[in-house]
Amino acid sequence: MSGFETVFLYLAMSLLAVSGMLLISAALGPFRPKPEKIDTYECGVPLLDPCHKRYDIKYYVVAVLFLVFDLETVLIYPLAVRYKALAHLGWGIFFEVFIFVAVLLAGLFYAIKKRAIEWD
Repeated sequence: MSGFETVFLYLAMSLLAVSGMLLISAALGPFRPKPEKIDTYECGVPLLDPCHKRYDIKYYVVAVLFLVFDLETVLIYPLAVRYKALAHLGWGIFFEVFIFVAVLLAGLFYAIKKRAIEWD
């Protein structure tokens, strides 16, 4: 077997085992829904507020900016490690990385201009 056949066989067996366990549990397990069982449980303390709160959009903006610059690091690090091996290709690699970083910096400057990072 090649590598991919082994992976696909493993995934198929895993899905088969999980679906089998879920079917057996649904067939043999009791089903007695009550309002007390459906209610949210917080360590024995009754809920004071509804469990679905709205979060401020600033948290999402910071998370997206973090992901963008985290991915930048993940994509540039291998190039930095293998820079001497890629140097024989000329200035093309350097300009590609420069364009990639310039696009990300343009996005960062746009976020700063729109005051998306400031915490009021």
